[in-house]
Amino acid sequence: MEKEISISENRLVEKLNRISAFIKKKYGIRVKFVEILGKRWSYVAGEKEDGLSSPLTERIKIDERFGLITDRWEEIPKKEKNNLISLLQRVIKKYG
Repeated sequence: MEKEISISENRLVEKLNRISAFIKKKYGIRVKFVEILGKRWSYVAGEKEDGLSSPLTERIKIDERFGLITDRWEEIPKKEKNNLISLLQRVIKKYG
């Protein structure tokens, strides 16, 4: 059973890393995905802060367990943001 959970988690991280790279390439916006643990938002996948550029400060909840932190989410058109959130919810449901 542990092996199945680990494989599923690895696939989730892989999918989220790909989505993060897509968002960065298409919109020029950095995104990291997090697991919401109470008040703490713990890194799971995506962009890692390098300390040289502006911090990721905008928090968006994807579902009760996962969210994303970004720097310029408002620059993505509303319809495309909704599509991205729907995609993320499906990916999380399948692999999370």
